[in-house]
Amino acid sequence: MFRLTTRLSCQFKQLLSSAEGQALLQKVQEALCSVKEGKTESTSGKTVDSSLISCWESVTKEQSRLAETQNELQAIGQLLTSDDKEMKRMAEEERQKLETELDDIYLKLADSLVRPDSFDVLTKCQMEFSSGAGGQEAMLFTGELVKMYEKYATFRGWKWEPYELDTVGLGGTRSALIAVEGPESYATLRFEAGVHRVQRIPATDKSRMHTSTASLAILPEPEEVSVILPSDSVKIETMRASGPGGQNVNKRSTAVRITHKETGISVHAMDERFQHMNIKIAYKRLAALLLQQKLDKISEKTTSSRKLQVGSRARAEKIRTYNFQRDFVADHRVGMQLTGVEEFMQGGEKMMLMTDALQRQYKLETLVNILKNSNAHML
Repeated sequence: MFRLTTRLSCQFKQLLSSAEGQALLQKVQEALCSVKEGKTESTSGKTVDSSLISCWESVTKEQSRLAETQNELQAIGQLLTSDDKEMKRMAEEERQKLETELDDIYLKLADSLVRPDSFDVLTKCQMEFSSGAGGQEAMLFTGELVKMYEKYATFRGWKWEPYELDTVGLGGTRSALIAVEGPESYATLRFEAGVHRVQRIPATDKSRMHTSTASLAILPEPEEVSVILPSDSVKIETMRASGPGGQNVNKRSTAVRITHKETGISVHAMDERFQHMNIKIAYKRLAALLLQQKLDKISEKTTSSRKLQVGSRARAEKIRTYNFQRDFVADHRVGMQLTGVEEFMQGGEKMMLMTDALQRQYKLETLVNILKNSNAHML
């Protein structure tokens, strides 16, 4: 029904110019007029909240800009037929400027139409790293990914707190569990979940090219753990876990296990020296797993044809390749390829180009879903 083109702005334009898109925009205008006339209920019979009205006003404002820009483009089109070369050159410059403005309007229209849900606004999440196929090289790559995302968290101004780290020699990592907190952290990082593949000649074996993998899971963490996980809903057990002696013995004797009574899901925590810290981490981990279950149920209702998957569905999906020999990073879901692997792995602006592209793809797929579902999301 909706053919995806190369540029996202063109894709938004295609969707919003379609019969379904025009019908949605018309309904938004009618709904806003009704509110201004004193009607406070939507077409579904529910009271219209202020955030929805604000959304409708943004859409209507961008529609006005769209009409004005299209009229200006039409006028410029007539000047492009002029025999005056200087006039024609100036008209072409103005046309390009207006086309760029038009792209911006369509992107802003999409931003207004795709309203954030309760998961989009979460400021906390947990990142679970696991080394995959490739032995020592896979563990080295996993360690590099952990460092890359830590740098990206710093770049974005997010808090980075390791819960668990299982490291090996030469800077490798078998597994890691990291808590991230900051504005848009979950909304941004959720699309990093999946299998990351590296292709390079490793330091451990310079005789040939290796392909290794690491997997990443992103779990949403609730703003308030007690809302998801009341204290009377769990069973807490303390134990002395087996492990080496010496300095580690104090850590191991403060291990805890928390079990959710209703689902039977249990979580262990033993890395902190103090028991109350392990209990706190276990609570957060268990709350994230339960919230993940809720997200999975919601995701099951959406179409499986989406390029971007979230929740448990995303874990086994091969999403990205880091090719050091040819010096590029490619995301297979949006067909984006960036040169400069080392720069990308510094977790700065180049990585943000990728995460921004994934955010736009998410808005595109959500907009397609809105149009396919009788516009119910907006009215």
